[in-house]
Amino acid sequence: MVGKSARALTATKSFSTSDVQSSSNKVPVSALKPKTCLTCGRMITPRAKWAKDWDGIKYCSDRCRSTRPGKVVATFRASAYSMQVLTQYPGAECHAGVVRVDIETFVEGALLVVAKQPGGGLLEDAQNRIRDLLVSAPIPTGADDQTRTRSNTDDDQDAQPTLAGNDNGSHLDILWQALDSPPGFRERIRRAARRLSLGITHESALHQTYVTTTQAGSIELLQSGKTLRTVQDLSFAKGVIHLEIKKRRPNQSQIPDQDRE
Repeated sequence: MVGKSARALTATKSFSTSDVQSSSNKVPVSALKPKTCLTCGRMITPRAKWAKDWDGIKYCSDRCRSTRPGKVVATFRASAYSMQVLTQYPGAECHAGVVRVDIETFVEGALLVVAKQPGGGLLEDAQNRIRDLLVSAPIPTGADDQTRTRSNTDDDQDAQPTLAGNDNGSHLDILWQALDSPPGFRERIRRAARRLSLGITHESALHQTYVTTTQAGSIELLQSGKTLRTVQDLSFAKGVIHLEIKKRRPNQSQIPDQDRE
């Protein structure tokens, strides 16, 4: 009886010690640094429910996780001319008469075209460019015949939701549905611009969540003439936003001595 009590006492002490250690390992929310969402390019503010696995957080919401780059793809049959028009941008591939469009890559391509123009342009210019592209291709519509399929579920991080068109010429609607699917066409353009500005690639690597400046970006975003340089700036920017290709500054070591003064 005495032995049993001793074992119980030892177990109780062990449990108490473990509980104390567990409590001491919890990191207070105030000690966590904000991160960047790999889909929308906005700042992720630390929350208590994420504190335990803060290092593993890559997306600010379930929607951003389920619509991250590479997840939304439109596939359809097209004419030779339509394929030529659509595949002028990255993200659109064709094989045996079937076009496959990775929506996020496609949108980023349109943004880069606008950014490389003399003087750049507005985010709305990229929207209009894509709209004009869809109109310029002789693609028949057939909303009544379209089908929409999604592989597995949004919560499956390895699944690739796909918008698939029938062979009867309904794919314009399918492509537009993909472009305008949540979070919507306008926000899809803006979040792609934030990713390009921050230099976030599609590899979904954890280390990119700690990118909080635009130093590695390929484009610059400006609002009212002011360059947006941090993820915080990008997160709260609203209204008209200008974009242009980033002006690379030469490395000091590459500048001739006579030009450094």
